[in-house]
Amino acid sequence: MPTPLTEPEISAETYPASTVQGGAGDLGALVARSVDASAYVGDSTVSRLLEDIRRRHGSSVVAVLMYGSYLRGKRDTLLDFYVLLDNFQAALPRAWHQLANRLLPPNVYYQRVTGDDGEARSKYATLTVRQFERAMKGDFHSYFWSRFTQPCTLIFSRDPQSEQRVLDALQNATITFIEAVLPVLAERFSSRDLWQTGFGLTYRAELRAEGKDRIAELFETNARHFDSLCRAYARQPHSRVDMTDEGVFRQRDFSPRRNANLTWAVRTWLGKLLSALRIIKAAGTFDDPLDYLLWKIKRHSGIYIEPTDRQRRFPLLFAWPLLWRLYRLGAFR
Repeated sequence: MPTPLTEPEISAETYPASTVQGGAGDLGALVARSVDASAYVGDSTVSRLLEDIRRRHGSSVVAVLMYGSYLRGKRDTLLDFYVLLDNFQAALPRAWHQLANRLLPPNVYYQRVTGDDGEARSKYATLTVRQFERAMKGDFHSYFWSRFTQPCTLIFSRDPQSEQRVLDALQNATITFIEAVLPVLAERFSSRDLWQTGFGLTYRAELRAEGKDRIAELFETNARHFDSLCRAYARQPHSRVDMTDEGVFRQRDFSPRRNANLTWAVRTWLGKLLSALRIIKAAGTFDDPLDYLLWKIKRHSGIYIEPTDRQRRFPLLFAWPLLWRLYRLGAFR
């Protein structure tokens, strides 16, 4: 874990109000409104964890995004953050952590803060801002851009320029997601068709414990968010779709894409491999990685197998038979 640094001053900029301007149908303005963090200004759990992240990584922290089930009102869970840095040298004291974050991003860390308000916990991932920008626009695999079409909140930005870079990247995530999914859709489709098909494809492209019900729940819980993104994309100057008077979307210059299924098959194969490698890497950066992984699998699948002490102490050497049993039981795909 990164060594704690000098405690920073926490100001109102911790929860920035977006300064981006735009019309009601503009995708950039819609993204800016969606990440507003004013609802969390009085949340002591969020503020304590954010303060600790800034203490650990110091002035290298450019922005912090919160995502996941905490935004949906669940409180019996770890919070999820993405911490965007300007460089790894100052923020990550161990050389191999820096190398790992460059070669196979992100690094994932466990965070636990105790105090008069009780215990607060999170897991957070680290990327440089430049990695984040490239991933949202240029990654072949869906690991990053599929996550950031989903609701998230910008709980800290260092300055307006940093905020704008994050917002531009989030806008690119939506464009990348939609244009990656369009080739497998019919000429006419609904917003529900696009997002549920897309999340079905992206979830299959990772090792995940969630089932099909989770995909439907994800859309239903955030239907207004996803519908708005789809309509805003259709109004973009270089959009590949039009919106009909019936509220249905139609692809421009539609023709069957013979290679679409092959492209997603490659993404799926690559994603499973990358997921396995990230799990192995997390064993070196995450405190109690096996217990966290088993907790997460149980939370989504209801299946749990108690590990041995040896498996807890040396997960990379001895946990594989346990994970294989869970896989055979259908705990993850």
